[in-house]
Amino acid sequence: MDAPLIVFDYFSNALVVLGWIINNAIWSVMNSTGIAAVPFIAMIASEWYRARQEGDDEGNKGVLSINRIETRLYAMALVFLFTCQPILQVNLNTVDVDVNRSEECGTRQFARGEWSGSTLTGIEGTVPRIPVWWAFVHAISHGTTATAIAAIPCSTDFQSIRTEVDLQAIENPALQTEVGEFQRQCFGRARNRLFQQGGSIEATRAMDVDWIGSNYFQTTPGYYDSFHAGRPVEGFPYNTERDQSRPGTGPGQPGYPTCQEWWSADEVGLRARLHQEVDAGFWDGFRSVFTSSDSEDYVIRRMVSPRSGAAAGNLDQAVVGYRDLDGGSSFWDATVTAGAVFGGGISILPFQAGMDMLKQALPMVQSALVMAIIICLPFVIVISGYSYKAVGMATFGLFGIWFLSFWWELARWVDSNLVDLLYRSDAAKMSWLSAANNLYDRLVLQFVEGAMFLVLPAVWLGALGWTGMKVGNAVEQGVNKGTGDAQGAGKSGGSKGQSIGTGGKL
Repeated sequence: MDAPLIVFDYFSNALVVLGWIINNAIWSVMNSTGIAAVPFIAMIASEWYRARQEGDDEGNKGVLSINRIETRLYAMALVFLFTCQPILQVNLNTVDVDVNRSEECGTRQFARGEWSGSTLTGIEGTVPRIPVWWAFVHAISHGTTATAIAAIPCSTDFQSIRTEVDLQAIENPALQTEVGEFQRQCFGRARNRLFQQGGSIEATRAMDVDWIGSNYFQTTPGYYDSFHAGRPVEGFPYNTERDQSRPGTGPGQPGYPTCQEWWSADEVGLRARLHQEVDAGFWDGFRSVFTSSDSEDYVIRRMVSPRSGAAAGNLDQAVVGYRDLDGGSSFWDATVTAGAVFGGGISILPFQAGMDMLKQALPMVQSALVMAIIICLPFVIVISGYSYKAVGMATFGLFGIWFLSFWWELARWVDSNLVDLLYRSDAAKMSWLSAANNLYDRLVLQFVEGAMFLVLPAVWLGALGWTGMKVGNAVEQGVNKGTGDAQGAGKSGGSKGQSIGTGGKL
């Protein structure tokens, strides 16, 4: 008789099968050597000894002893039958994941009512078997976990979009050079003229004039319309009125476009060519989230801007922590905040590298812990004398470890959707993607988001301890020790990358 069970990934599939194969082998040895019968013999001897100690005045001590032996024998036999005897054949199936929807939602989305075909069911011809109780625990744990994960709302994964935006780069060396020329010959001169005019600049305009595709510079007379490229540019034909006195050009040759033409011309302008550098598939997904006419400019802005990283959105502080609430107007407060931003920016690369390795290692360590518990089950149950308490501890331990998947998915959802929760307008979200404002919030959020992958499971395991089942500490220590090396390796790699980026040595 088969036990059709599901697992969430192939790594878990392999380790669960291996765990039950070793479990079966250990139980077989205990049966053949008679070790499995020792608790029954010990129980009968214990009750006989207890009856002997009661004295001759207990006339019904024999009946009482028989009743106690019979009652405990039934209880031990039930534990023996349902938790030790491998009756059902393990038939594991890996759950089907809707990849496209998962990418949109930021959490795993399971295909409704569908499971993949049977995957790894044995190793080298050995097919494991599983006791009825542990098959029930496996099914209930995975069913509960899958239901809880499915209950997490599906919303736009802004962290994934941000990552995709960050990965966009100008791969054409000639285009990179041309962008640099445009910055020097057009953007730099326009900024100088703006500052020479003096006066204050509004916050919204200050953000706009901080990049080469500034709408203000394009539409305001005296800026991009009055400056020209410093050399003839391919795609812009010679114009007698504009180029007659300029060197290196003439009829049939490239001319000197104005900065406005150079940037915004269809097909040959810098904006159009930068737009073509981005994969069409990314644009399709991006337009499904942002419908604003200027949303694509934020992606292009990110491509041509330094990778400083910043959260944009509400002009007010979006995350209120426990810093001084006196308005932060003093020079000292400003200095402290600037120092915190600098320190956070310096340490964020090692932290993110470490958290990336940690996130990859967490489900692997989870599967390894489950395998270890499965292998330990025969020893635990036999040594405990087929105790209900030991079975309950192991049951809560397995359920607690399997349910960690939900907490990690929840942490990933929060990580993906904090932007949507904190920054309300599309314009704010797009500014956040292009890294234009609220750098301090962005740094703080990144540290908090990463910590949630450890904090939420720690709260869960602590809550299990409140029930009296002392499994939380052991599981938490196993997870922390199992992922500590991976996180440390990621931090080390991030630190080396940071050292190289800042001019240091390996």
